[in-house]
Amino acid sequence: MSGDPGGISNRFMSLCIGLLLAAMALYGAVAIIKSIWVPLCIVVAVIAVPSGLAWYFIARNRRW
Repeated sequence: MSGDPGGISNRFMSLCIGLLLAAMALYGAVAIIKSIWVPLCIVVAVIAVPSGLAWYFIARNRRW
């Protein structure tokens, strides 16, 4: 039958290949984040601290 999607072995093989690809993608994403984590935290801190201080002083000095 040409419309037969395949037996259980084809489904199992597709599942295994899909899980392997998902694991590889997750491993790559974790490796990328591990390599840029410290510089990313430094950049966020350099942007967040002055912005937070500016917001604090502007909100404090705004007297209506």
